[in-house]
Amino acid sequence: MPDELDDLADVPPEEFIAARDALAKRLKADGETARAAEVKKLRRPTVVQWVADQVRRHRADEVDALRTALREMAEAQEAAITGGDRDALRDATSRRRDTVNALGRAVEHELARTGRPDHHRDEVLSAVESGVADEVAAGTFGVRDDLELPERPKREPTRDRMAERRAARATAAIDAAESRFTRARDELQQAESELEEVRERYRGGSTPPS
Repeated sequence: MPDELDDLADVPPEEFIAARDALAKRLKADGETARAAEVKKLRRPTVVQWVADQVRRHRADEVDALRTALREMAEAQEAAITGGDRDALRDATSRRRDTVNALGRAVEHELARTGRPDHHRDEVLSAVESGVADEVAAGTFGVRDDLELPERPKREPTRDRMAERRAARATAAIDAAESRFTRARDELQQAESELEEVRERYRGGSTPPS
């Protein structure tokens, strides 16, 4: 079944429901009832989800390059925190920027190849990049929970340091708001996918249940 699921992953979202149901029916006819039930539960992907998956599947070199760059950046961030090595962090940041640019071109290629509008570019790129970042550092990018920080001499906060702390709190608030926005957007995309599935089910003259 892995090959069959791979084939299903390449089916465009507009054709997904029909292809999924056909595969489930074939598996059930072959006596693979449990697998048929698993396939039947698969949800129709949104365009952004589908194109992001196409990038991961068919542009593996660019995705692997980003994965390597993010690992190097995570290591450089730890080195900067524990040893003050800013040069390595600067170099790693530059390499990450280059790999993100290359990945952006790969996204543009996949959008063109699959006939999708280019206004999806930034969302697809963000989805791929955030997925790879989660693989590399599992939500705490660049700073491990068990990282031993060097002791620093205590100093009275100056006016500038107080301003830095206020700026840090503001940045944290912005990050939290962006995270809530991302979750809301994902939930909306999932709801749109489920709505389209219902429409597909009752298209062709059937009357939806009241």
